[in-house]
Amino acid sequence: MKINCLCCGHKVDLDDAYDDYEGPVKCFVCSAILEIRTEKGTIKAVKQVNSVLQPSAEELFECVHNPMNKAAQGARRDVS
Repeated sequence: MKINCLCCGHKVDLDDAYDDYEGPVKCFVCSAILEIRTEKGTIKAVKQVNSVLQPSAEELFECVHNPMNKAAQGARRDVS
């Protein structure tokens, strides 16, 4: 069974243990917590409990193409 994270849209795979389940599920991409309810392998309800601020497309691009960005460099200098 799969659910889409309501925060980032990532598909979260759930195994058979979640066929009859009510409780939290964490998205491992954005760390959002979803409250779900399933019955007999069917999703009955999904509610977002919390969300994490999502970086902008520009911030993601910068992280991928320049991992030692200014913030990381500044933090690194403070430690030295």
